[in-house]
Amino acid sequence: MIDLPEINHNSRLNDLRQAMSDRSIENFLTIDGVSLRWLSGFTGSAGKLLVAASSNHLLTDGRYADQAARQISGTGIELFVGDGKQQTEFIATQMRSSKTLTLEADRISWGAAEELKEQVGAEVQPSNGLISDLRRVKDPAEVARIEAAASIADKALAQLLPNLGGQPTELEFARALDTAMFDLGAEALSFETICASGPNAAAPHARPSSRVIKARDLVVLDFGAVIDGYHSDMTRTYIVGDTDQSSWDLVNSVTEAQERGCEMVRPGVKACEVDDTCRSHLSNRGLGEYFVHGTGHGVGLEIHEAPWINGKSSDVLEEAQVVTVEPGVYLPGVGGVRVEDTVLITSSGFRRLTSAPKDSIV
Repeated sequence: MIDLPEINHNSRLNDLRQAMSDRSIENFLTIDGVSLRWLSGFTGSAGKLLVAASSNHLLTDGRYADQAARQISGTGIELFVGDGKQQTEFIATQMRSSKTLTLEADRISWGAAEELKEQVGAEVQPSNGLISDLRRVKDPAEVARIEAAASIADKALAQLLPNLGGQPTELEFARALDTAMFDLGAEALSFETICASGPNAAAPHARPSSRVIKARDLVVLDFGAVIDGYHSDMTRTYIVGDTDQSSWDLVNSVTEAQERGCEMVRPGVKACEVDDTCRSHLSNRGLGEYFVHGTGHGVGLEIHEAPWINGKSSDVLEEAQVVTVEPGVYLPGVGGVRVEDTVLITSSGFRRLTSAPKDSIV
């Protein structure tokens, strides 16, 4: 059992209310699972959170009555249990003296929004990024969970890396890595583990196949664990056995680009500048055209969340954000290299949360 600090949901609700005030939002409703979990701790698959002028209510059905009561205890959120019709009637009752209801435009379907508008009888307004903006900066309890997830991924790789030279298939190695993370305490995988070797590694999101990992192969491993809902994300690229100079140079170029990108990470830096640093280094090595994705993204309750680190991003990095730095190069028919760490932005720079060695030869 991993000992983790408690999450202060009251503080998050206070932050939401301040954000609502700043945007002149009268009432707010979310049905998004990630937003519900972040604000209340509720992890059921069916729920709504209504934040009105003087009350907070979590609405769910009978399947989750006991779970919801337990998870929101101490948060200042009241529980309403009923079927869909009863929940709608409850919202309408709460809205009798109100004119508007604000929804997360980026977290609700058009159909669901239209249905609420019709049933509740209030003007429905969109709000973009209200919760996701609040989630950008991580509190210490969140960092502890991401770091615990990263530690599990580090340990799993350390256990299995010697086996990479034993000619397993990509699928066999990926499954072994998954099993090791679960055995070490992961509650879930951050995403489908990537193990791509030889020419398969030229696809950034290759899926593990029955291909046997051979000597001189470049092998890209991209994987992560989940602890209490929070993700980690790490990529390492290895060369199996002896290799030629071109593969060695490729790995070194990407590793150097990743290190330079990490060194750029600190509060006040534009996210696009981190991307440009990695991209410029690879371009100077004649590899720029083969870097075909952004340099990174935020990590938390979602594996991909704000801030976004790419050439078009307008985000500015802030202290206590958790982001990835993951440049890559992909040569069709030859293979690929990607190196990635999950890092915490500190007051003066960054701290790696993923710490597996980057020694490239197995």
